[in-house]
Amino acid sequence: MRRALVVGLTAVLLAMSLAACGESQPERSAGSGDVATAPSVSVGFHHTCMVVAGGDVTCWGNNLYGMATPPRGKFVSVSAGGTHSCGVRASGTLACWGFGNAVNATLPAGEFVSVSSGFDHSCALRPSGTVACWGRVAVDQDPPPAGEYISVDGGTSESCGVKIDGAVICWGSEIFGVGTPPAGKFVSVSVGAVHACGVRPSGTVACWGADADGRSTPPTGKFVSVSAGGGHTCGLRTNGTVVCWGVDEHGQATPPEGEFVSVGAGFHHSCGMRSSGTVACWGSDEYGQSTPP
Repeated sequence: MRRALVVGLTAVLLAMSLAACGESQPERSAGSGDVATAPSVSVGFHHTCMVVAGGDVTCWGNNLYGMATPPRGKFVSVSAGGTHSCGVRASGTLACWGFGNAVNATLPAGEFVSVSSGFDHSCALRPSGTVACWGRVAVDQDPPPAGEYISVDGGTSESCGVKIDGAVICWGSEIFGVGTPPAGKFVSVSVGAVHACGVRPSGTVACWGADADGRSTPPTGKFVSVSAGGGHTCGLRTNGTVVCWGVDEHGQATPPEGEFVSVGAGFHHSCGMRSSGTVACWGSDEYGQSTPP
């Protein structure tokens, strides 16, 4: 009975929430205080955040809970989640803002190289390759399995990481099969609301979990990155073009033409960083989340 109630609650939250937010994960290093010199963008539920050249963070879109009001200071990366956002400061320490358990929880101390904000929890990668997670999801979030990782991504009720040997490991509710990734090696992983995708060393994309509207059926070809959103997925091809698949009721799966260096899929919108350093967004703009400053 308790399991049925938990699953029912999770299904409701999944219908309302966004999972992983398309932040590109930097390669793990020994850690440094260097400020990011190249801009990067992260797509959240109904808001978007960006590290601009020089290390400042700017966000736009829904700011009901303050998730689009970043603190001052220099950052090397940022990740927009459901009702919160988190970033890694130039010092390597973490900062979160907005609302929810991921903000109210005591942030793990120490130095980190990347962070990923889910709906109501976040995970971060230490220079040593270990992962720390905090916050809460619809069902109890299991702690990350021990081991050394090269990247981690937080979703709605699951989180996944790529281990140093290339295997993808997931933990959390395992609803819709998101917690059961395919075998084989990957170079990156992205967790959406009820599905996940990863890029293999060959450049091909593999997805698993719910496949309504084709969100887990990637096109053929080679990719450098992939981002799983609410009901759609976007990928950056090796030639710099962006292709998206799945739900497109708001135009979130219809990217503009041109050359990009990164892409992120949100719940009803998507954004990409062009090679010129400018941001282009498409899809729902109900809260201004698709209108970069």
